[in-house]
Amino acid sequence: MSLNTFEFLASQASTALRRNPLVTVAAVTNVAVALAILGAFFLAALNLHHMATLEAQAAVITCELAGDRPAADVERDLLVDLRVKDTKYTPKADALRQLAEKWNFDLETLKLMGNPLPDSILVYVSNPDEIKQVCTDIAKIKGIAQARYPEQITEKILIVARGVKIAGLAIGVVLVLATLTVISTTIRLTIYARRREIRIMQLVGATRWFIRLPFLIEGLFHGVLGGLVGTTGILLAYMYLDGYVSSNLDFMSLVTSTQFLVGFGVCMVLVGAAFGALGSLTGVRRYLRAV
Repeated sequence: MSLNTFEFLASQASTALRRNPLVTVAAVTNVAVALAILGAFFLAALNLHHMATLEAQAAVITCELAGDRPAADVERDLLVDLRVKDTKYTPKADALRQLAEKWNFDLETLKLMGNPLPDSILVYVSNPDEIKQVCTDIAKIKGIAQARYPEQITEKILIVARGVKIAGLAIGVVLVLATLTVISTTIRLTIYARRREIRIMQLVGATRWFIRLPFLIEGLFHGVLGGLVGTTGILLAYMYLDGYVSSNLDFMSLVTSTQFLVGFGVCMVLVGAAFGALGSLTGVRRYLRAV
């Protein structure tokens, strides 16, 4: 395709957009709303999975030491396991002080009663899904009397994280298809309103791609502009929500890194452009077959 031909098709698309402002506004609005709903669901599912994963990662394995083997040697053996991210040695004196602070006991009274707590090592795993197997394996290391972790709580949190991930993928696919259907239908309505123009182009011998390209450019415009509007709205709402959560809900943490937000915005606009282009191509192809 020559540059002059592309400029002509682009001018045709621009003229059509100016002549049909209400149709353009309706198409852009529908795209923006559909993408905003899709983006809101994605952010909700992502943050639920993120919070569940953080809670699971907070679970640690407590290894009670026994025998005369130095704690440093036990830690060295623990760190050999690639599934272990880090370890922290806790002498029994520190453990007693932490117990007193947690339950508001008098530390000196506890010391007089004797310290029944053992020295221990806290083990942090890289993947919370592997914590059960890691606990079983490190319990066999020489110098460790017992290895335990909050199994019931951790397992429930991991089940929630997996459930959110699977449900998010399933519902996300449905929402993507629904969004594509809405956008495609909207764009097909704009094409139907110009069916006479398409018929005239056919009668003068225009090729199918020559007819499609102006509508493709329009679809890209609708998708990009709708993506920008929808993304701007949802990001503003998301930042407001993050501020509210930070001020009132300390136990929650949303994903708010600049890299993530920029990537999310770019992906939303690209998705809008792809949906707009695909909707245009689908609509024109079906209409060309009909006429």
